[in-house]
Amino acid sequence: MKRTLFFILFMSCLMTTYAQVESEYERFIKEQQDAMNSMNNNDSLLLIELDKQYNDYIKAENEAYEKFVREMSNLWGSNNIIESSQKEWVEYTDNGQSRSKVDFEEGKVTIEIIVTPEEAKSDTQVDKKVEDKLKELLVSRGKTKDYNSAKEKAIDLQSTPILDNQIKTPSGNVVKKETLDRDVKEIVEDIAIEKKEITGDDGKTRQVVTVKLDLAPDHIRTRAEQYKNEVEKYCRKYDVDPAMAYAVMQTESSFNPKAKSHVPAYGLMQIVPSSAGKDCAMSLKKPFTKPTANYLYNPENNIEMGIHYLYLLKKRYYTKVEDIDSQKLCIIASYNTGAGNVARALRGDTNISKAIPQINAMSYKDLFKYFERKLLPETQNYIRKVTERMNEFEKWMK
Repeated sequence: MKRTLFFILFMSCLMTTYAQVESEYERFIKEQQDAMNSMNNNDSLLLIELDKQYNDYIKAENEAYEKFVREMSNLWGSNNIIESSQKEWVEYTDNGQSRSKVDFEEGKVTIEIIVTPEEAKSDTQVDKKVEDKLKELLVSRGKTKDYNSAKEKAIDLQSTPILDNQIKTPSGNVVKKETLDRDVKEIVEDIAIEKKEITGDDGKTRQVVTVKLDLAPDHIRTRAEQYKNEVEKYCRKYDVDPAMAYAVMQTESSFNPKAKSHVPAYGLMQIVPSSAGKDCAMSLKKPFTKPTANYLYNPENNIEMGIHYLYLLKKRYYTKVEDIDSQKLCIIASYNTGAGNVARALRGDTNISKAIPQINAMSYKDLFKYFERKLLPETQNYIRKVTERMNEFEKWMK
């Protein structure tokens, strides 16, 4: 009899909790629906116009990008084109005659320069070319794109040099603006300069000189510190753990401000314009429906949207998760794979509100182990990396 009574009481509490979670979710959906219903015809027409403008922007961007790729393929060869990725910052300069690649995950820098046959024969001229390009890279604030489109021009990525305090001389000194000429000369005298030939799609053979160097061992932390003010500002505003924001940022981009994935997702926190970007634009009442590449490449804009999206995930789906660490784990997993996939791993369907009691019934350790078995392999790896890095950033911030 006692067992039966206990079971009835337990189920009653469980159903009450479930009802509260369901009610919370239903309230959120109702708020969204009410907002849509309250829009008058002018608002609806404005949204249609904004979507049209964004589609026109995408068309112009694609045309400009394809033209740029054709031009670079003529110089470098279509099988030798490199582009920015999530962890790599790539830029072409001098009308494509020079290019640099910074691999922020591996801590490697590569500079390639097309030179004339006469220049290639002269070590003095080659050294001068390399020195000039290295100095240019070390003070570069980056560009959002290597081309301009009819709808959007390339602009500076950020207001400070991207590689500030991240390159050391062979003698161990951090390269500084005040000693730039001397420091660069010391570096070039010490590194190997490779020479090779390439054939462009135009059929011409060109001479290329290449140099490679390493970033300073603490380059990750140095770049994280560049964005400290923005991270702290928006974490305070949206009540998000700064360690989680930093850890997500490192895992998404290795603090590469020009990060771009194949999706495409843009910037430090890898915002997809049509999903997280659209949700944040609506929530933040931005004057657009989807953010452009230039908007998302701006570090402050990107950090605000990324941190706001972490806040939205918590508000929409995980407010009723009782354990704070379990809540953060669910948010991290959802940032990578979406709340629907987290629910599917738990229940077999996409109803996250009905999964909350199941989450609350597990300890943090049990939930982590469960996710390691049930989530997609990419997300399993993602939650491991982010949680490990959260611990590192918590120590750093103390």
